[in-house]
Amino acid sequence: MNATDSQGPTAPGHSALGHSAQGPFAPSTRAVRVFAGIGLLLLAVTFVGTLVILLRQAYVGDGANGPLTELAMWSLGLSGLVGLWALCLPRDAISHAVRRGAVLAQYALAVAGPLLAVVDFS
Repeated sequence: MNATDSQGPTAPGHSALGHSAQGPFAPSTRAVRVFAGIGLLLLAVTFVGTLVILLRQAYVGDGANGPLTELAMWSLGLSGLVGLWALCLPRDAISHAVRRGAVLAQYALAVAGPLLAVVDFS
């Protein structure tokens, strides 16, 4: 017999040592929401970067922006919508995996904006 056998049955969700079964590395909605909020701050930075790129292309180049300018702006707009969606929806409305995927899509769309704006074929 060991020390844990003499303690009897434990409560559901807890181990014999009294630790939570989820542990410190369990999926957390709060953590994903924090990352969604950080993604909105990243969106503000990438939006300013995209505007700088577009203005530079307009003034230094031939006076016209690249062909993917509109797509870059749509990417930034959708990034904001997806980020707000991941941040604001209640915990029971969507699963953790869907919220995590939305935050990943938010980051990908925010980074894609300046990358699309920098494309200039002329």
